[in-house]
Formats: sequence, C-alpha cells, structure tokens
Amino acid sequence: MKTKVFNNGSFLLLWCARTISMLGDSLFEIGLTLLIYDRTGSTIAMGMNLIMFFVPSWIFGFIGGVVADRYNRKTVMVLSDILRGIILLFLPMFICSKAWPVAWVYIITFILSTLGQFYNPASGAIVPQVVDAGSLVMANSAINTAKQLVGIVGPALAGIIIGLHGITATIYANIFSFFISSFLIFFIHTMNSSVNIETKKGAHGFYTGIIDGVSYVAGKRDLKLLLMLMFIINAFLGPLNVILPVYADNTLGYEVTGYSTMLSGYSVGSLAGAASVGFIMRYAGYDVLIAAGIATIGIGLATLGMFANLYYAISVMAVVGIGSGILTVIASVMIQRTTPEDLLGRVLSTMGIIGTTTVPISIAVTGILLNYITSKTYFIICGLIVLVFLAWYVIHIRSFDINGKSVN
Repeated sequence: MKTKVFNNGSFLLLWCARTISMLGDSLFEIGLTLLIYDRTGSTIAMGMNLIMFFVPSWIFGFIGGVVADRYNRKTVMVLSDILRGIILLFLPMFICSKAWPVAWVYIITFILSTLGQFYNPASGAIVPQVVDAGSLVMANSAINTAKQLVGIVGPALAGIIIGLHGITATIYANIFSFFISSFLIFFIHTMNSSVNIETKKGAHGFYTGIIDGVSYVAGKRDLKLLLMLMFIINAFLGPLNVILPVYADNTLGYEVTGYSTMLSGYSVGSLAGAASVGFIMRYAGYDVLIAAGIATIGIGLATLGMFANLYYAISVMAVVGIGSGILTVIASVMIQRTTPEDLLGRVLSTMGIIGTTTVPISIAVTGILLNYITSKTYFIICGLIVLVFLAWYVIHIRSFDINGKSVN
C-alpha cells in the first residue's frame, strides 16, 4: 500500500519535493505562456519558447545522464533546484519594464531546461536508493499519481493566482518551489550504493560514458520493449491537444465543451491508472498490465473514429488515460529494476531524450495529416497501429524479461 511507502521518511521527502516542484512548474508554464502572448500577441513567439524548452534535451540530455551516474544524485538535484531558483529570480526584473525584449524569456527558458536535464535523470535514478526493490511499484505509482493530480489542479490554481495577484505571482511561486524542493531533498538519506562513485568519475570520459549508456539500451531487448512503449504513449497520445479540438468540432459538434471534457476525462483516467497499479499488481503481473494498457489505448483510439458521441468519447478518453497511467508507472519500475545502478541515469536520460523528441515530431506530423484526412480516420489508423503492436507484443512476450532480470 502507498501508506507503507510513505512511512519511509526519505521517500516522503522526495515525493513532497517532486510534487512541489511539479506544481511550481505547472503554474509557471501557464503564467509564462500568457506572459509571452500578452507581450507579443504572437503564437510564433510562444512556439519559439517551446523550442527553447526542447533543444537542451537534445544537447545536454546524455550529459545529464552521465552526471547522474558519476556524482551524488542528491547533490545533483539540490544544485539543479538552487540554480534554477536563482536564475528565475532575474525574470521579474526583466519584465518590470514594458520595453523588455522577449529574447530574455527564451534565454531563461533555455537555461532552466538545461539544468532540468541534470535534475530529471538524477530524480528517477535516486528512487531505488531511497526505497527497496519491493516498494518500487508503489513508489513510482505515488510519484506518477502526484504528477497527474498536478496536471489537473495546476491549471485551475494558476488561473486563481493570476486572477488575484497577476502573472508575476506564478513566477515567484515557481522560485519558491525550487528552493523548498532543494531544502527537502537535502535531508533525504539514500541507501549505500554498491558502486564506488570515485571509481566511476575517473574511469572514463564523458563521451565514453554516453556511448556506454546508449549501447546498453541498444543491446537490451527489455529496454527496446520500453522504447516501443514510450513511442506508443508519446507518438499517439502526445498530439491530443492538436487532434482533440478538431475532433470535438468537426465530429462531435461540441468545440470547446467537447475538447475540455475529453481532456479532463483523459487526465482523470491517467490519475486513476497511475494510482491503481499497486493494487492491480496483486492480481496480475507486468505482462498482463502492459498488454492491458496497450489494448485500452488501441481500442479506445480506434473506436473514437467509429462512434461520434460526446459521452462515449469522454468515457473512452478516460479509459485511454487509465492505460497511459499504468504503462507510465510500469515503464519506470522496469527501468529501475532491470538497469545496473551505475547506468541508471544514462538509461533514463536516453529514454527521456527519445520521448522528448517523439512528442514534437508527432505533433508536427499530426498537424500535416489533418490537412489530408479526417480526425475520425486519424484515430482509426492510430488505434489499428497500436493494436498491431499489441499483437506483436503478445506473440513475443516470452522473449522479454519483465519481472526484474535483464535480458541480453
């Protein structure tokens, strides 16, 4: 049960730190988007800021993974949070004048995202150092449940804060979240590492460390399975913000209401899926959960293109969200259980880069495809592709070790 995981003081500190940090980021992202639009009135300017967010993952993502494997992960997280808080302190000073250049926002976004490339793999790799192997499912379920909950609560809270105190208040909220997170992480006690950090630091250069991480991922069949799962989640669910408004308007006839309610259904489903993994694991193994998660996404997407009914669409999006939530938790646990500790940061960064790359590409492809096919046809095609992958997975399931041992 999750309560047992929260009895672990260090995990409780980690969970609180990550939840506070995610909430601060959620408030800041909404505030920053509105700030850029208010300053420029340009969607291109907002898109440019999004690019500044993605680019660091391609430049520094692999390096962040090496750092997470060669240095104390708690220290990496604390320093990343403190530096991000300090950098963000400059933004209110820049925007106090009406003549401030939007380029300053791009620069700060780039720096914040760069520092995040060091925080992210360290925050994922530290979990097995805080909880025992038997608690990884519950720990990751708790972390992802908080992430989904923040996704639901964050936008509403941002609206309230902006309405009462203005956009700048969301910036200060994120600054405080970084400092509070770093304070909490500082008091985390990690289990003794089986790997000598000093040996790792001097053994190889950064370039060799990156190659080792990528080669490890490429050489493990269980990790290739996870790459495919991440592709399914990111490629077919990442563009929902693009496809759902079109589907709601052209197919359902409920533009704003249809889009918002379907997105809410998906968010609630993702929350339920992430929260229920630990309970479901009592009755089903990894293989069943993965197959069920893939099936719900595939069937859900395919049937959205067949039945044009708002209430059905909301229900289906909730079911798709449940599948997505389950797969996200299972993927995290499988990576943590099957990857050697001294490679975990690099494996997580490699997975993160692939995910970060897939989303913008899939959004761009979706935007192009919608000029040639209807949203109903798009959903049917995506659903069928996912179901083909499900069939492949069921056929080859015995080729993968999904219960904790790595397979070459």
